[in-house]
Amino acid sequence: MGGLLTALNAGKTSLSTNQKVIEISGNNIANVNTPGYSRQKAILQPYPSLNFNGFTIGQGVKVGDIVREHDAFLTNQIQDKSATYGEAEAKTFPLAELERLFGISENGLSTEIDNFFDSWQELTTNPGGQTERDIVIQRGELLADSFHTAVSELDGIKRNIDESLLSKIDGVNDRLQRIADLNIRISAIESSGQSANTFRDERDLLLADLSSSIGIQSLEDKEGNVMVQLPGGQPLVQKGSVLTLEGEVVDDDLQLQVTSNGTSTPVDTTTLGGAFKGLLEVRNELIPDLEGQLDKLAYSLSTEVNALHSTGTDLNGITGSLFFAAPPSPAPPANIWDGAANALSVALSSPDLLAAGQTSAPGDNIIALSIAELSSAKIVDGTDTLTGAYSRISAQVGLEAGQNELATVANEDTMTQLKNLRDGKVGVSLEEEMINLIQYQKGFEASAKFLATIDEMMDTILTIKR
Repeated sequence: MGGLLTALNAGKTSLSTNQKVIEISGNNIANVNTPGYSRQKAILQPYPSLNFNGFTIGQGVKVGDIVREHDAFLTNQIQDKSATYGEAEAKTFPLAELERLFGISENGLSTEIDNFFDSWQELTTNPGGQTERDIVIQRGELLADSFHTAVSELDGIKRNIDESLLSKIDGVNDRLQRIADLNIRISAIESSGQSANTFRDERDLLLADLSSSIGIQSLEDKEGNVMVQLPGGQPLVQKGSVLTLEGEVVDDDLQLQVTSNGTSTPVDTTTLGGAFKGLLEVRNELIPDLEGQLDKLAYSLSTEVNALHSTGTDLNGITGSLFFAAPPSPAPPANIWDGAANALSVALSSPDLLAAGQTSAPGDNIIALSIAELSSAKIVDGTDTLTGAYSRISAQVGLEAGQNELATVANEDTMTQLKNLRDGKVGVSLEEEMINLIQYQKGFEASAKFLATIDEMMDTILTIKR
């Protein structure tokens, strides 16, 4: 009977083990479309053998562990490329807005520049005409308004970027807290000898999301905890402890800090990655550069027009007047043209104050001709016309947007390839799981048949004894 009891135990363990493995395959099939899910696999181990009458007899099989398929290299690659993709993708909308603002269109700034000089050209045909003089002043005011609108929209894009960055902070903090909570769960479960496969999958997804947002770096310790830090080395998560990210706009500058137990530490925003890096590059580098070029354009326009206009004489016989209000004089070390676009305005209050000629004599159009010729003169840095300089600004924005579009597509393709590689190596294959189901189903049926045979044998022995 002892041998039959040992065989009965082996059959029982085989039956329960095959059932468990079938359950694992079923769980894999159920999660075939779950993002970030890693295929789980049972590690089968034999029970220790016993010495029975000089023979070593096995006692069956057991599930030693349930592990997840995992490729650390692919996981790290996905995390790294998530930061690059997040950076390019985040720049798409603000660059599209800048393209719209600086596009060459009928209502754009370049058109208003042309219309302004065209009005001076029309004035040359009738220097004393009130209608022509009114049109020149109106075109000057419309041109100034176009500069103001451009500056205002640039400021609006900056504010939108600030709001976008500040709105992302809550999401970042939520992910950091969830990672810290998962650290506690994973270390507690695995310290007891069990596997925390589902929690590890969830944590990997959160790390990839964080990398896409702020370009984090992560490192796992021997206890299963992941330490998360910013690219500059500032820690964010240490085991179950979290440092909260906070931000505010101070004097038109976005400031970030991490806070723990009431103590705040400034964050160097130039070290961030992901979407934060992309948005900050547009906000702190591209937009100020465009503002500077607009200011230089407005400064060159106003100073050159004023230089000629001040040498002319208006209908009242007065000379030395300015057409545009004098540009502001910013404090050093700022450039002399800083703020010129927003400050541009027509200084004349009446058409009679317009100086079309060097004298007030009828038909004198010398000044009007000279100002009209500025449209083709290289007055911006001595190398560009006004419309040429604006076209260069428009081309710069278009080039930035085009390059970013290419980068976004390329990074998206890279992410797709990496995820496909991951799915191929550690994801669920329905074909493989179907094979496993058939294999372990046959094992289950064989175990059941084995138990039925042992049961019949035991009944026979008991019948003999009776």
